[in-house]
Amino acid sequence: MRTETGLRADEALALDLMAAIRADAEARCAPDRVELVSVTIDVTGADVHGQPEFAARIDRKTRTVLFTGGAARCGDDIVMNATAVYRIVSA
Repeated sequence: MRTETGLRADEALALDLMAAIRADAEARCAPDRVELVSVTIDVTGADVHGQPEFAARIDRKTRTVLFTGGAARCGDDIVMNATAVYRIVSA
């Protein structure tokens, strides 16, 4: 099934999860900016139902690199996990 943007539902969910992770990364690194270096997305196989909730986390931050990630949940079920690495660029 495709959304109105032409994406499949799981693709749209992955983009929404990455947007939540990036927003958290930008907030934590401000006023510096972040540039995506790497991302890995894992689909758990749980059913996507209802409105998903996104939770981001910071795993580790150095002077120049941010290791972060997050999860998408539907109810009590985690439906997607992601990890990302961002380069921190000084403002």
